[in-house]
Amino acid sequence: MNKPTRRPGRLPLLAPAPTLLGLLIASGGASPLQAQFELGSEADGLAVTLDPLIQGRYAIERGEEDATSEFDFRRAWLDTTGTLFHPDLSFRLQPDFSSGELSMRDIWLQYSLTESLNLRAGQFTVPFGLPRDIGGPNRLFTELSIAGNQFEVPAGRDTGVTLLGGNGEDRAWAVGVFDGRGRLDQRDDRPSTSGHLFSARGAWAPVGAVPRDNTTVGKPVERTLALGAGLQAANRNHLRDWTRGREDRVDQQRADWVTATADSVVKFARTAISFAAFRRDVSPDHGPSYHDLGAELELAQALPWEGIEVAARHAVLRHDAGDDLGTDERWQREWGAGLNWYHRGQRQKTQLMWLDRDADTSAWELHLQHQFRF
Repeated sequence: MNKPTRRPGRLPLLAPAPTLLGLLIASGGASPLQAQFELGSEADGLAVTLDPLIQGRYAIERGEEDATSEFDFRRAWLDTTGTLFHPDLSFRLQPDFSSGELSMRDIWLQYSLTESLNLRAGQFTVPFGLPRDIGGPNRLFTELSIAGNQFEVPAGRDTGVTLLGGNGEDRAWAVGVFDGRGRLDQRDDRPSTSGHLFSARGAWAPVGAVPRDNTTVGKPVERTLALGAGLQAANRNHLRDWTRGREDRVDQQRADWVTATADSVVKFARTAISFAAFRRDVSPDHGPSYHDLGAELELAQALPWEGIEVAARHAVLRHDAGDDLGTDERWQREWGAGLNWYHRGQRQKTQLMWLDRDADTSAWELHLQHQFRF
């Protein structure tokens, strides 16, 4: 039996939801050919590019006892970028309206120190892993895997300062220091941390260019072999419940931790393969030390029909919290499959995705969504 659920900013729809999604698809296909709306000019001291993005999603979630379905806007952004006062001073504002309330994803200023070196300050994506580096709108699967989600910073963003370098083609790197409390609008009651979050990422493509997606984009792709690595370290940090329930007070859930990742992307002919591995060592202020391991593998194969590809994913996550925490949920696995239809590359696409995050039960998720930029 289907039970509609309601969340802030989401519509409890069953039969009408596919109709609404169809309207999104139609409106996306009829949108103008330009990629963005451009205002002003550098000569005037202010150049602004508006790049709205909407992802409408109809989801069915099958639990052990029943199923629920809902239509929501997974993403509703007004991506605003440009230059301010000087061509070397750029900015980005990315408000998000998908929750029914205004929240700010990106808000930063960046100064170009040299042709290949930039300094960025504000709230933005923490440089670390491949999934966040690619970004949700460009990923093969919109949702992070159980591995990627576990090892990335929650919500992906923090406030800090970062140096970004590289030639933008076959190499790129970033090193930054952050507040260590996550997004400004999602900090809740967690107190300030006594230490900072240090994060770095580097990517190199001996063949082709550093990829901005891990898909075939529905057509033959340029041959690519790209390698990446990331490292994070934090001191007495609150980003997660590092004690895993041992302590019920937020101020006792601090920990020192170090996380590392390595990844690769391979593209040839009509195939794209990406792999990422993760490890984190945690030393809580209260409780025993432990480490977590994770890995994900994604495959995209373009079909003979223009703009259509099939997708597959497998991810594993190992919790090693020690017997003292009394949990047997050390291993988690995820299987995923999907069909992607690109209308204008990553700007316009329709996705049908199936995800099973626990192979031992009948629980699964099915997502039908459409993404378009105006």
